Amino acid sequence: MLRPRPGTPPARLRRPAALFTILAMLVALVTGCGLLGGEDDSSSSGGQVEKSKIKLGLLPVVDVASVHLAIREGYFKAEGLDVELTNIQGAGAAIPGLIGGSLDMVFGNYVSFFAAESGGAAKNVDGLKFVADGYIAKPNTWMVLRGPNSSVNTVRDLAGKKVAVTTRKSLAEVSIKSVLRANDVDASKVEFIESPYAGMAALMQQNKVDAALLAEPFITQAQKSIGAVPLFDAASGPTADLPIAGYGTTGKFAKDNPKTVAAFQRAFAKGQLAAGADRNKIEKLLPEYAGIDPQTAALVALGGFPTSLEATRLQRIPDLMLEFGLLPNRFDASSMILNAGSTK
Repeated sequence: MLRPRPGTPPARLRRPAALFTILAMLVALVTGCGLLGGEDDSSSSGGQVEKSKIKLGLLPVVDVASVHLAIREGYFKAEGLDVELTNIQGAGAAIPGLIGGSLDMVFGNYVSFFAAESGGAAKNVDGLKFVADGYIAKPNTWMVLRGPNSSVNTVRDLAGKKVAVTTRKSLAEVSIKSVLRANDVDASKVEFIESPYAGMAALMQQNKVDAALLAEPFITQAQKSIGAVPLFDAASGPTADLPIAGYGTTGKFAKDNPKTVAAFQRAFAKGQLAAGADRNKIEKLLPEYAGIDPQTAALVALGGFPTSLEATRLQRIPDLMLEFGLLPNRFDASSMILNAGSTK
């Protein structure tokens, strides 16, 4: 007859302990599955996204550091998204691709989005909608620089001169015109020349333009590479703390993919928080996606990384556009804002 070893409790006393162990293992297994991903947060994600691969058009500027950070930190992946990045020259040039379906979302200046929506360019895809606010101008982040040999020394010298901008009828043009008007300069006498940021330093050095409006890291890069001289801050006075750019999609995409859009918003918000909290992380990313050296990355000025779309703040853009004749009537900015998790 088998007898239990000394100190071993009888079988009838061991059963509750065994059952407790099994239950504990089951709880750990279920919890572990949630931590591994999948449908780990059904209350926030609402289940699997409709489209896991997102094609996003971006400019290689500091403004989009949060997207690269969100990819690096796995925020998008945790939401079930694979974000494929495509370089663009500007929103004006990329919006046709957004409407045509070659891009799912686009980062770009708000002026181009409002102009396209007001003109009915996206009416066949239920209009354009803002998914998230991207970047707010701060001192020295949105600058007009002159070439090292330019005869332009003050804002008033720009009358009759050529100024490079990424796209016409964009935020760059509106910002410059706002500063020109504040300094009693006739904006109609300034010729705007389109160029990607990467080509503006060469245009100034070759005297093909007298000045250019640049964003970081191209501001710092132009100063270092050709000796470009800051002329004025395009985000000052009437354009101080201006919402520079955001992320847009079509109304049709938002309606067809509400869970995808909501997942993007959640992951992006985490990226914005991380970008705003740690400059070092941005500096490490800039050489990779903006093609600058670490020394330049350490010198760039940073703007703000908002975590919400505020209609009052955004309304400044269409109001400025109306003043400068880029909109025929007052436009309600809130009509284009998607709430988190909403496709209305």
